Amino acid sequence: MSDDVVITGMGILSPIGCSVASFWEGLITGRSGVSPVTSMDTGDLIRQRACPIVEDIDAPIEAGRASQLAATAARDALVDAGLNGKLPTDSASSIVIGTTMGETQFIEDQLFADSKDWLNNDHMRDILTGQPGCIATSVRRVCGGHGSGSDLYGACAAGNMAIAQAARALQSKQCDIALAGGSDGFSRLAFIGFMRLRLTASDACRPFDQNRDGLFVGEGATVFVLERASTAAARGATVHARLAGAAMTAECYHPTRPEPDGDGLTRAIQNALKAGDLSPADIGYVNAHGTGTPQNDMIEARVMDKCLQPGTPFSSTKALTGHMMGAAGATEAAVCVLSLKHQTVIPTWGLENVLEPCSMDAVRDAPRKTIIRAALNNSAGFGGYNSCVVLTAA
Repeated sequence: MSDDVVITGMGILSPIGCSVASFWEGLITGRSGVSPVTSMDTGDLIRQRACPIVEDIDAPIEAGRASQLAATAARDALVDAGLNGKLPTDSASSIVIGTTMGETQFIEDQLFADSKDWLNNDHMRDILTGQPGCIATSVRRVCGGHGSGSDLYGACAAGNMAIAQAARALQSKQCDIALAGGSDGFSRLAFIGFMRLRLTASDACRPFDQNRDGLFVGEGATVFVLERASTAAARGATVHARLAGAAMTAECYHPTRPEPDGDGLTRAIQNALKAGDLSPADIGYVNAHGTGTPQNDMIEARVMDKCLQPGTPFSSTKALTGHMMGAAGATEAAVCVLSLKHQTVIPTWGLENVLEPCSMDAVRDAPRKTIIRAALNNSAGFGGYNSCVVLTAA
């Protein structure tokens, strides 16, 4: 259909690769992004490892870490889309960036400063008004264009939520082109926060394994160029994938734990399939949220059993990338795009003993060549946020 939303550009910065090609190679070979934390003193902490980006980033902007990552990924996505790194000036554009932590540096500089003048009135005003700046505004400074721009705070589901929101803007013709994705920089607030919640792994992240014990905090950014199919065709753009359906839900069960029956994620999957006019049998691969934490993986496995066809292949890539927070959903949507392109399913690296019960096909040990016509990406976050996107081959 001419009004289908399509992906014409991707930019990826992750702990296992800072380009689309490098990221895919890391997924295929099982390259781990886990490394010792060097940006802060972890000597007194029970955890010392995470998944930061160790490559030097050619950031096109002086800003906080999350803005630098987002702006770099957005520029790369626009180059990939054949737009020379800039949004068109002759059409309305929208920029939607999902994030969990936002820009934390200006908070941390005050919290951990050796000063009596921390969190003064001016600084608190900056925090409450979202200053020193919105990530999307920083992206706009680099990528140009004109139209709307906003950060979307949806915890770890925010990347998928940004894609869904941008797609709605395109479908309603509020814009003609959109940059959408997620970004979060590594911070001590996130690292210590997840550790205090007892959600971090002791030695390895093992999503969907019976012996799983937690996640690694990661960082990164993934940004897509989204357009209507008719617009992309008119400029001769290459289409990477079609956004068949997307859905967002919220539940009010607990600040950090999902509802035990997975009601919110269930509705998100079912609504995304309905939006794409697809059935469970159409899904050839699921990139699961799969954090490696005991409760979340068990609940997600239960939901997939309920919503999808038995034997559907699924995996989690967080075993390699860590949990990239607000960037997780968008990055894992990119995994779905690349899986469709290469007709290859990435395994959950390091998975040995699949949790039970599970009627789905947990891919492990090695990449698998298969036929994939539609792929589903699940995301869930603190606060009861859930978002799912369904992508189909170009």
